[in-house]
This record gives sequence, C-alpha cells and structure tokens, in this order.
Amino acid sequence: MKKLLNVALKDLRVAFRDPAALIGMLATPFLLTLVMAFAFGRLTGGASQSTGLNDIPVVIVNHDAGQFSQYIVQAFESKELSALLEPSKVNDDALARSLVDSDKAAAAVIIPAGFSESILPSGLTSGDFSALSKRQQAVVEVYGSLSRPISASIIRSLVAQTIDRISAGQAGGQVAMTQLVTSGLVSLQDLQTIGQAIGERAGQTAAAQALIGVKTEAVQSQTSTGGFDWLGYMAPSMAIMFLMFTVTSGGRTILSERQWGTLSRMLASPTTPAQVLGGKVVGTFLTGVAQVFILALVSSVAFGVRWGSPVAVIALTLAVVAAATGWGILLAAFVKSPGQAGSLGAMLALIFAGMAGNFVPRMNYPQWLQTASYITPNAWGLEGFTKLSGGGSLADVAGPIVALLIMAAVLFSIAVIAFRRQYR
Repeated sequence: MKKLLNVALKDLRVAFRDPAALIGMLATPFLLTLVMAFAFGRLTGGASQSTGLNDIPVVIVNHDAGQFSQYIVQAFESKELSALLEPSKVNDDALARSLVDSDKAAAAVIIPAGFSESILPSGLTSGDFSALSKRQQAVVEVYGSLSRPISASIIRSLVAQTIDRISAGQAGGQVAMTQLVTSGLVSLQDLQTIGQAIGERAGQTAAAQALIGVKTEAVQSQTSTGGFDWLGYMAPSMAIMFLMFTVTSGGRTILSERQWGTLSRMLASPTTPAQVLGGKVVGTFLTGVAQVFILALVSSVAFGVRWGSPVAVIALTLAVVAAATGWGILLAAFVKSPGQAGSLGAMLALIFAGMAGNFVPRMNYPQWLQTASYITPNAWGLEGFTKLSGGGSLADVAGPIVALLIMAAVLFSIAVIAFRRQYR
C-alpha cells in the first residue's frame, strides 16, 4: 500500500507543478464557465442575485389606439408570466432602445400606429369588404439585447405567438362575416356589432393563452429561487467536462511511462505491476478530486455559486471522479501510444460533454439522447449537482452516486483484465 501511495502522490505533485497542466485543469474551465454564463444571460450567482431567466425586463411602446395592441400588452402582463417577465411601458422609441442598449432591458416591443386597423379594418365592420385590400401591413418590432440572447428570444417568441393567434382568429372571423352576409343571415346593420365581438374574442383568446407556460415551468424547476442560474449550472458543468480531460491525460501517462522506459524500470524494482498501475490510477483519481474541489471552492467564494450540502457534494464528487477515472484508465488499457490516448481522450471528453449537456441544459435534448447520455459520468454528475444546488440532500443524489460507483467498478474491472494481459 505504501508503494502504491508513493506512486500516486508522485503523479499528484507532478500534475500540480506543471504550469500547462494547471492552466488546463483550473484556469481554462474557470474562464470558460464565466464566458458561457455571460453568453446565455446575466452573470448571476448567489440566491440574492437576479437570475438570467426570471424577472426579464421588457419595455413596451404602444403607438396603437385600437383594441388588438392591448392584447399584446395583456399577454406580457398576464399572471402566468409574472415570474418570468417584468414589463414596463414608455412612450418613446429611442428611450426604449436606449434601455436595451444599456442592458436595463432584455428587449423592447414597439407596436406601431395602425396595428389594430391592419388586423380588422374599421370599414369591414361597416360592410365595406374592399377595406381588406386597402389595409397596410403593420410590423411589431422586437429590439433585443445581444448580451441576453435567451431572454430576447423568449420575448420575441411571445410576441410572435400572440400575433399568430390574433391573426388566426381574425382570418376565421373574416370568413364567418363574409358567409353570414352573403347568405343573408346577417344584415349590414348588424355586421359591425358581430365583427367587433369576433375581433374581441380572437384577441382575448390570444392574450389569455399561457403561450410559454411549459417553458417557464421547466426553467423554474432548476433552482430554488424560481429562475435559472447559468453560472450555477456552468460551474459544475465545466468542472466535470475538464475532469474528463484530466483523467484521460492521467491514463495517457501510463503509456508515456511505458514508451520512455520508466515503467519497465519500476516493474524491475521490488514493486508489483498491481502496485504500479494502482498507484497511477489513484494518482489520477486524487488529481481529479483536487481539481473539482478547487473549482468548487473558487466559484463559491468568488461568485457565490451554490453547490449544496458539503457532505453530499463531497460524496457526489468522489463518485463522479471515480467513474471518470474508470473511463480514462479503460482508454489507456486499449490504445497503443500516448498520441492515440491524447487524441481519443479529447474526442471522448467532447462527445461526453455534448451528450450530457455540458454546454446547454440536457432537458432541451430529445428523449432518446437524454437516455443515451447516462452512459457518461457527466450526465449523472450534472443531474446530481443540479439537485444539490436546488436544495437537495444526500438522499436526493443517492441514485446518481450509486450509478457512478457501478460505472466505475465495471470500467475498472475491464481495464484490469486488459492490463493483466499486457503485463503478466
């Protein structure tokens, strides 16, 4: 055991004395975490801070005096979206755009004059069907912030869906009015009242729809504050992603030792192959544990990222690193050279990151891909850390921990069999 630990501690010291290794293990994931958090919304951290996908500030400018523009405003002010949106009204287009440019609003919605007239011309309700051909198109402008692409896209989607529903109701109303008049069932005197009723019902239906209620609910479920903390998601996500690079690099050192001849010299000493290989595995494991703990500590202190219960975080981290180390050692057991290990290791790390949702939340993936991603330690780890950041306990992550330990045991067993064939 002493010889095994000596080999492990030697590899741990070598890893943390190498400036290039430190950049790859610590600096790069930390900086990429910040970049990804900035890219997907406001930089947020602690529970007291506002998150990127709740209370989204949106400015509304309404130049239209008709009824249909009010339905767009009502959609933004609906109770169903009160936790997601924070709407305000101004009367000046330039002021609205300046609020977006200064990052005080995610987007500005500008409704032009004549918007309602373009949907239901006043002449039509009086029996003048030629008003349909005379009406002009009115375009609702959504001026979105480039620094908040997700928030701006949500606002744009809400406007588009509201207008689509109003337009659908308006088209149906036109057909109904035309048929009623041509069939003689309704007189021109009664047409105005019926037309207004149809228009009002179409607009009210559009405004009353919970257009993105499912989207809002899915986002809110990720954190206890009711919003989605991108920094809180990206911190463990990047830590796990770069952990895979670290453990595959650790497996590559076994092949490098063999290529340089140092492995054969160690095996020629009073040291068994099991002690040498076990020491390399433990060294890789300890390096990965230190990497994740350092990233967790720095992100917690510097930005207030909530990782969750310390005991549960430690248990989950050990399980994630064990499973990731298993993949790194398995790779080293079957490739022929350090170059192959480096190339395949990087490929494996990126494929696992893409499958498991290290770049975007996995809930956006199709169901078959979400299920397939459980072959990776990334998916189980992210699932566990997301539960812990939302206030979960050790019992809540027992499933991911058990799955990761089983994965580690299976991978280590296969790797041991492969190594025994090489060094027996």
